Amino acid sequence: MGDNRIVACTLDLRSMRRRRRRWHELAARAFVRRARTDSGLRLVFRNEPGVEEELRKLARLERDCCAFADWTVGTADGLAILDVESAGDEAVAAVQAMFGSLDASASPSRR
Repeated sequence: MGDNRIVACTLDLRSMRRRRRRWHELAARAFVRRARTDSGLRLVFRNEPGVEEELRKLARLERDCCAFADWTVGTADGLAILDVESAGDEAVAAVQAMFGSLDASASPSRR
């Protein structure tokens, strides 16, 4: 992680809407929680069939458009976990602001 990366997303509005829809579809299936970390954000999903694969695909796509952050997918205890990390105050704040709408897309019974 470096401090010198430009904090920006390169997606146009149409692409951003399509991407957001994919994240919301994944969240509707398996979202558990969103948590801030010292260096960014952690998204946790139930690791049901296809969830880890879709999470990995989305992380690869995000690496291209939001290259100022590092996108790491892992699994543990039946969960699929995405850690989004960056360095520098501006980049960490940007990462922590991402995916706020996922909280609203998951039903309370899934948390």
